[in-house]
Amino acid sequence: MPVERFFSDTSFSEGNHCALESGEFHHLSHVVRCRVGEKIELVNGRNALAEATIVAIEKKKAILKIDTVMTRPPGRHIILAQAIPRFNRLEFILEKGTELGASAFWLFPGAESEKSDFSPNQKERMGLLTISAMKQCGRLDLPPILLKPPLTEWQSTETAIFYGDTRPEAPSVTLFSKAPLILLVGPERGLSSREIHHLDTILKAQGVHLNPNILRTDTAAIAFLAIANAE
Repeated sequence: MPVERFFSDTSFSEGNHCALESGEFHHLSHVVRCRVGEKIELVNGRNALAEATIVAIEKKKAILKIDTVMTRPPGRHIILAQAIPRFNRLEFILEKGTELGASAFWLFPGAESEKSDFSPNQKERMGLLTISAMKQCGRLDLPPILLKPPLTEWQSTETAIFYGDTRPEAPSVTLFSKAPLILLVGPERGLSSREIHHLDTILKAQGVHLNPNILRTDTAAIAFLAIANAE
């Protein structure tokens, strides 16, 4: 049975060949030290899993033959909308959020966020984190990372939105319905009064208590996803 899983951003078809390059090739040839004739598993982030045989290892790539392909539908449609936090906390959110089944990450500059954008290296790092988490946890779909405008520019949507709310009158969170969900979390300093007003009046979102204690932004994101999947 294959013991290693690699990512290839391509469509899989039995009998066809594909190549592993860049970081995935380095891991295959220099870290795991696979050899010609060995079998590995491939995922493409599009709900497909392939078993492949290594037919050649060249200087900068490995050539693989697709032996079998199986597909699996994605899980529940749960979007994590996260106000941009410090990057080390965002790394944790993306990794654990992928493992917990977030179908997409919407990152937006919160009014209290310390940054509003990412460098090219940071964007690449975020993509690699979700790919690694996808391979490790066994899911076959890769959640996209989308950069969204500030929250107060969002328009109303039919998708139910829930957000972490620290106001005393906010209800405690309960199990969510099976409908698509948007779970929204503020940055380290929380959501501004203007953002909360927009959530309540324009987006018709529901503020909820996630815990009797005030949670850090990364803890809140993970708690939200864990509760959403508890059903």
